[in-house]
Amino acid sequence: MSYRLSSRRLTRPVLAAAAAIISFLAACSDVADPEGTPRRIALEVERTLTTVAQNELVHDPELATGLGLSQEQAGYPFNRVLTDRSQAAFERARLERLETLDVLVRTSRPAKGSALANHLDTTIAAHEAAEAVLVAGHGTGNLSAFYPYVADHVRGAYLDVPELLVRRQPVQTPEDASAFLERAAQLPGTLDDERRRLEADAQAGVSPPRPILERMQVQAAIAAAAVPDTSFLVLTFESQLNGIAGLKPEARRQLSARMRALLTEEITPAYGRLAAATARLAASAPAEPGVWQIRGGDAFYEAILAAYTGTRDKPDGLHAGGQADVAALTKDLDKALGAIGLIEGTMGDRLGVLALQPGQIYEDSDLGRAALVERLTGLNGRARFVVNKQIGGVPSEPVNISMVPAEFAQAAPPSAYAARTADGRAPARFEINLTRMSDWPDYRLPTLVFHETIPGHHLKSLIASSKAGLPLARQLISNPGYSDGWAAYAETLAFEGGLYTDDPLGRIGYLQSMLLRAARLVVDTGIHEQEWTRDRAIAYIVSVTGLSPEAARDEVDRCSVWPGEGAAGWIGRQRILDLRERAQRVLGPRFDPKVFHAVILNGGPRPLDMVEADVTRWYTELAR
Repeated sequence: MSYRLSSRRLTRPVLAAAAAIISFLAACSDVADPEGTPRRIALEVERTLTTVAQNELVHDPELATGLGLSQEQAGYPFNRVLTDRSQAAFERARLERLETLDVLVRTSRPAKGSALANHLDTTIAAHEAAEAVLVAGHGTGNLSAFYPYVADHVRGAYLDVPELLVRRQPVQTPEDASAFLERAAQLPGTLDDERRRLEADAQAGVSPPRPILERMQVQAAIAAAAVPDTSFLVLTFESQLNGIAGLKPEARRQLSARMRALLTEEITPAYGRLAAATARLAASAPAEPGVWQIRGGDAFYEAILAAYTGTRDKPDGLHAGGQADVAALTKDLDKALGAIGLIEGTMGDRLGVLALQPGQIYEDSDLGRAALVERLTGLNGRARFVVNKQIGGVPSEPVNISMVPAEFAQAAPPSAYAARTADGRAPARFEINLTRMSDWPDYRLPTLVFHETIPGHHLKSLIASSKAGLPLARQLISNPGYSDGWAAYAETLAFEGGLYTDDPLGRIGYLQSMLLRAARLVVDTGIHEQEWTRDRAIAYIVSVTGLSPEAARDEVDRCSVWPGEGAAGWIGRQRILDLRERAQRVLGPRFDPKVFHAVILNGGPRPLDMVEADVTRWYTELAR
């Protein structure tokens, strides 16, 4: 079953009908909104953005579930259908986004500098970026992120759909249980679609590197060997059935039997086909990473960097700049280590010695993991006084801190933040991957918390939801340069706010985090433009940052399949710092950090060029 809302597409007949409605409303009132946009134009923009959002959600029903939207918001019963991952769907989505872009640029302009203009321009920029990247015809993406390969070792239907069903799919009524089964029944076909695209892209010369395919094959093979009595997909569904009030035992038994049959007869065989395909593809795949190997790969990479960061610099210039930053940070970290008596050995050696000090590595046990999570929880909110001084009053909303469930840890990043869902069913959460306890010595934990919660991702999310007034179309759009750049900048805010004054080990953790983020820029550009080998990139991370070879491998492999993301956070942080320095220079004693940060955060996620324009407008008007 598939759902298509052709009546909601932004074709010219739809636009004409919308214009007729808007004209009728305008006849009743043409009063300007508080920011100076005539009501007629405001209605046109708002209606256009609503239709853009619903069109995008038709292409990605799984996103609608993940956001916790209602059926009314999305415009159709999205919880019953999986995202179409076929080549036809990829091409159809790209063409429809081109039509949407044409409509967006023709839409009447709101008042300059208004929130409505911000919403429209951000949506236009996201569509332009998607076209600039996805015109290459391979990989996948949406209005926020782009990937050269259809799937890889950390994302794809074979990983994403089971996690969605287990962690996001609502199962509170018999109708919900039916929707869960409908989606589960579509999973085999979805896996086959994804597999066919992987094979077709590989034939066209676009294949994940061999180490990535080998990691994919292992994970697919594990899923192919699942049996109902131990399958987290089956067991979670059956547990949720027990919580449905009024569901009769016979109905529960039938639903459970259907899920078990789906797993053994359809789902695991599809995983088996994917495991076999990835093994075949690995045999002829490139041994080394880098989109430079793909036809048009240089243009593809530069388009992604521009989409994420707005940079006009060439990758080789970014690479050199990253190396200079690494050198400067290495000197700072060398001094900090020397101050506690660690003066001999390489950076990695000395950080390894520090990690072995009593109380640094938590026990690799349930008790040890619980103690580490408790430590993170205690650190959460410690930066609030810095926030009050630098940013001002922030809405108070808790964030749930926990470890990544074991079933998903193999493909999960080291840590991740997710905002509260729109329906409130899932609170904001910060999860840490505790697969290797040795990755998380205690001295690294304060900066990690400041990055993910306050004043980092969680604060950014709270302000966007409470002050930015984002329409649904904007809520579907993120920007790695803005999001990861703010979180990295937030680490610096915590440092500047004195949170490490009496914590020399925590200061070392901060410097190591900064060093890792700068090193990611070097590795990102090194792999995708400088033709670095995987081994060279891993060795660089180990020697520069002191991470273990296993953690460095994960960093490099993630960078290999998500070009630009590793560079975006560091470039975003640098641009925010440059803007702050510029504003301070222009305004002198009139510079107010609370207003500066409000200009950045109150506009919500958007391209860094738009952030720069907003900040420049603010300090220019104030300086007159």
